[in-house]
Amino acid sequence: MVDSKTLLEIKDLRKSFTIGGGVVIEILKGINMTVNKGEFGIFFGPSGCGKSTLLHCLLGLEQPTSGTVSMEGQDIYQLTEDQRSLYRRHKVSIIYQQPLWISSLTVFENIVFPLQLLNMSQKDIETKAWEVLHQVGMDKWAQYVPTTLSSGQQQKISLARALILDPIMIVADEPTGNLDTVSGEELIQTFMDLVAAGKTVVMVTHDLEYLKCGTKIFHMVDGEVVETYEPKNTDKSISLGKKGGTGNDTANVRDPKFLEKLHL
Repeated sequence: MVDSKTLLEIKDLRKSFTIGGGVVIEILKGINMTVNKGEFGIFFGPSGCGKSTLLHCLLGLEQPTSGTVSMEGQDIYQLTEDQRSLYRRHKVSIIYQQPLWISSLTVFENIVFPLQLLNMSQKDIETKAWEVLHQVGMDKWAQYVPTTLSSGQQQKISLARALILDPIMIVADEPTGNLDTVSGEELIQTFMDLVAAGKTVVMVTHDLEYLKCGTKIFHMVDGEVVETYEPKNTDKSISLGKKGGTGNDTANVRDPKFLEKLHL
């Protein structure tokens, strides 16, 4: 029986690709992990460790070689491709490093577009759009064209578009990669506020500073989750200092005991 708190559960997930000459390359090597409702799960690890492949698998975009990916107790790869597409449209919202816009539309028009594909009244659509724009602090920019705004503003609008369908989970793939420090911190704080309000966020990041913001941290190396950490202190924060030193020798994220060596 599936725990009612469990939203995402991955069991023994393996993914291999066949390249020229029939050579098989294993990218994911038996991933086991869970993300519960209302958690801020963060994946980190060196380039090429399999983070993007894992995201594609959990989004239903990349058929695993073996293993299961379950959302709300349903193995999504028991669904047809069309069913998975509908599941993503209604249940999971994705924020990429580089936002994608319909360039001929305003911020407001881009935000309401997903709802216009559903059977909703125009009044309800507009009410919801203003609600999510206000939630991310971008309601004053509703009539601008997104591409004329800063990268930080565009990512906030991406988040508003993600929220408009009231997803059960928001997946963010390096969302701060193109942002300056202030804009990145503002976006992460918004994620934290959403999690505090009960939303579930899963994020891939290369920025170790943001690890302190997660409620569950997954450290990936060479296709495996080598460490999983949940902060034990009451405010669920992580200190990135090192036990008894400057921290310089903990900077190698290929070290499978990277998290163990931090002040946790």
